[in-house]
Amino acid sequence: MNLRLRERREALGLNQKELAQKVGKSFRTIQSWEREESYPNAELVGALCEVFKTDPNDLLGWYEEHPEGKPTAPVGAEGELITCYRQSTEKSRSKILETARDQAELSKAQVAAPEGEGLEAD
Repeated sequence: MNLRLRERREALGLNQKELAQKVGKSFRTIQSWEREESYPNAELVGALCEVFKTDPNDLLGWYEEHPEGKPTAPVGAEGELITCYRQSTEKSRSKILETARDQAELSKAQVAAPEGEGLEAD
């Protein structure tokens, strides 16, 4: 496993105590993880992924061993939408998802409707 926790933590400008607070562990636990004397369990991997804004495969080094499997990051408006979603609160994420679903359904209906049926345009 190649967590590179110290590198990731420092890139965010966090010290060990701050990271420990964010994931609900002691700074000694963070030290142990950084020295690779122990490793976080699955629940804590999830918490670390939230802090580092990454996914478990990236955090655990999967893409380094299997680089062809790494998904490419979306660009343009799609990438911006994903970035905004990830930076939002849980309540706002729910609203973003609801809006996206509504717009997708409207788009499907517009494509399926014969011309002139008067569906609301974007």
